Amino acid sequence: MSLGFDAEARREWREGWPLGVSSLAGMTVASIALYVIGSLVGPIEAEFGWSRAQIMLGLTISTLVGALLGPVVGVMVDRWGPRRIALPGAVLTLTLFSILSLATSSYPLWLGLWLIISIGGLGVAPTVWTMAIASNFEKSRGLAIALAMCGSAVAALIMPNLATALMTHYGWRGAVPMFCGIIGLVLLPVLWFAFHSKADAARRQGALTDAEPAVLAPGVTNLRRAMRSGQFIKLALAAFLFTACTLGMVSNMVPVMASQGFGPAEAAGIAGLLGIGSFAGRIGTGYLIDRFNSSLIAGSLVLMPVISCLLLLQFGESAALASAAVIIMGLALGAEVDVIAFLAAEKFGTARFGTIFSVINAGWTLATAVGPLLISLSYDMTGDYRLAIEAIIPVYVVVSLLLFTVGKPLPFDQQATVEGSEA
Repeated sequence: MSLGFDAEARREWREGWPLGVSSLAGMTVASIALYVIGSLVGPIEAEFGWSRAQIMLGLTISTLVGALLGPVVGVMVDRWGPRRIALPGAVLTLTLFSILSLATSSYPLWLGLWLIISIGGLGVAPTVWTMAIASNFEKSRGLAIALAMCGSAVAALIMPNLATALMTHYGWRGAVPMFCGIIGLVLLPVLWFAFHSKADAARRQGALTDAEPAVLAPGVTNLRRAMRSGQFIKLALAAFLFTACTLGMVSNMVPVMASQGFGPAEAAGIAGLLGIGSFAGRIGTGYLIDRFNSSLIAGSLVLMPVISCLLLLQFGESAALASAAVIIMGLALGAEVDVIAFLAAEKFGTARFGTIFSVINAGWTLATAVGPLLISLSYDMTGDYRLAIEAIIPVYVVVSLLLFTVGKPLPFDQQATVEGSEA
């Protein structure tokens, strides 16, 4: 069954499926902080007496560091290849997240721990995985990126429930390192054996030196021209706004469900449905943008959270409708990184994809820092999440307009210089 794939697309999948699966594993590791922090909010609030905004400020600091240093990571990926960044980054992410169990009633220590955690997160940024995919896939790039980004869907489906179950038996301090150990035992071997891109293969064969960028496809090489273009500005702004709203809600989904009257286990279970929606949204979006106008698909999909918001505002106490709202939110979440990464490769090529996309990623990393904090602050000020939900509805409309009008690809000024070999 070809699913509409032509011969070249099928060849890409025959040769590149291990890269897609390992990139999925990498994105799962990258999502650990975002999808575990919601489960930790209640126990930490009860133990230390901090507000939810204070607790979320730790995640904010970590993501701010990622936003500031993200472009540096992009340059490193362009220069050294994704594998050299990804493997140590995954190990550091899991190791350093475990140190949250050392938190005490000292609030400065809490913030300091998150500053340390941010170091690991740099090596597992979306830029690393999307660069690897973009260099190996062309005909089915959208679906390949979707598969890789499904790692966050896997994280959304598994991590809140696993973290909550471990905390029930071992307390939050015992659960955090145990959780990281389980994830590492499952996913790190996958990365070690399967995460190889064409850039990495070319370097092993001596086709590129460390001083040369990995130019594996046509693209824009003039970074100033790329980043001053309307296409870049619209993509960067759309990514920032969408991420601030969606991940702000996603990271708070367990407490949002709890505020609707659901118990801890039920709230975590409903929040975990984000993973189902995100997985379906990613695969569906990847399939569609390979075949139809990518801007129209993107602009339509980012309107879906409006439906979720309306359901939560009107029918939040119904478990069935709350579940539907979460699944729909997950469908849109599935379009986030995938669509922007695909559009960036489409509009600018892959000659300097790591650097260009990392700057866009820095913006939405900043949004990841700001969004959860603002949503939590809204709760601290009003006692519920209604104001936050109402405020993000018009933002989604703006994001949709930006993506509908993103424009045509810039003329490429660099053709492929190194084909590389199959990973």
